[in-house]
Amino acid sequence: MATYRFDLNEEYSELLEQQAKDHHMNIQEYIRYKLFNVVTIFSVDELIKRIINGNFENKEFTVPDAYTEEEWAGIDRGNAGVLGKNFYNYITEHPELGIRFVPNRTIKRRAVYTYKKEG
Repeated sequence: MATYRFDLNEEYSELLEQQAKDHHMNIQEYIRYKLFNVVTIFSVDELIKRIINGNFENKEFTVPDAYTEEEWAGIDRGNAGVLGKNFYNYITEHPELGIRFVPNRTIKRRAVYTYKKEG
């Protein structure tokens, strides 16, 4: 796999970080999205869509539960952690979604969540 490096001044670095955050992506995903219009299934938006449209209401679940085993096998550990962190941050900032973190509870060392439709 090729590695490309480029430098950004502070202004552009902050802009890139903010734009990636606004799109609920890590920086690497955001760069791929901007350069190649590539969106993976491992985005916060996709994860939320799967939870809301799936069979998760009033059940405990972890992030990988929203994916098939085959799909989840396609994400490396580092990106899985970034997805989990971004997901946690987003649902914490948006309680209106009805997705809640369950404190002091883990399943297979993973954070646990619940979903209840609002309204």
